[in-house]
Amino acid sequence: MKAFMISIGNFFFKWRDTVLTLILIAALILVAYPGQDLPPIDALQQWKISWSQEILISIVGLLILIAGQIVRAVTIGWAYIKRGGLNKKIYAETLVRKGMFAHSRNPLYLGNLLIATGALVSVNQFWYWVAVLPLVYFLYYCIIFAEEKFLRGKFGAEYEKYEKEVNRLMLGNLKDWSKSTEGMTFTWKRLINKEHGSFVVIFTALALYNLLKFHFRHGLEWTDLGAIALYAIMGLLLSFQVMAALLKRMHKLEWDPARP
Repeated sequence: MKAFMISIGNFFFKWRDTVLTLILIAALILVAYPGQDLPPIDALQQWKISWSQEILISIVGLLILIAGQIVRAVTIGWAYIKRGGLNKKIYAETLVRKGMFAHSRNPLYLGNLLIATGALVSVNQFWYWVAVLPLVYFLYYCIIFAEEKFLRGKFGAEYEKYEKEVNRLMLGNLKDWSKSTEGMTFTWKRLINKEHGSFVVIFTALALYNLLKFHFRHGLEWTDLGAIALYAIMGLLLSFQVMAALLKRMHKLEWDPARP
C-alpha cells in the first residue's frame, strides 16, 4: 500500500497546486446551486442550515485557515526550503533542521493541510466533507511518503536520525524553540516575496466564496452591508498584491541568499 501511495505522491507532486485550484473553482460553481450537492436522502434534503449556523461555520473555517497561514509564515520567515523541487520533481540540496523544521519534518505541508481544511470547512458542501477533504489528506500523505523515500535515499542515516527525533507532521518539542532559532532572525522580506501571491489568492477566494454562499443560500443582497464588507476585504487584498508585486519588481524584497 505504501509503495502505491509513493507512486501517487511522485505523480501528484507537480500537480498538487493545480488540483487544489480546480477543487476551489468547482466549489465557486457549485455554490450557485444550493442543495444540489446533496444525495437523494430525505433527511439530508430537508436539513437546512440557518444564517447564524452558516456564519459560525465560516468563522471556524477562517480560523483554521489562518492557523495554517501562520504555520507557513513562521516556517518561511525563519528557515525556508524549496518545495517546488527541481523541474517539478522531488528534490533537496540540504537537510534543513532549523526553525520550524526542528519541530515538524513537514511544517509547510502542515500549513497547507490546515489551509485546505479551513477552506473546505467554509465551503460546507456535502461531497466536500465526505470525499474531497479525505482525498486532499490522502494526496498530501502520498506526497510526504514519496519525499521521505527520496530523502532517505539522499541523506541516509542523517535523515533516519531526523525521522526518529522529529514528528512527520504535527509540531513537537516547542519548548526548544529558542534553541532551534538560535542565531537566526525572522525574514519579513522573504516571507512577503514568497507568500504574497498565494496569500492573496487564498483569502480572496475565501471572501468571494462566502459572498456567493450567503447570496445563493441565504439571500444576501449584493448591496447589503455584509456584501460591501467582503468587497472591501477583496479590494484590500488586491491592493496588497499590487504593492508586493511592485516591491518585488523593484528588488525591494531581496534577502541574504546564504540564510537557511
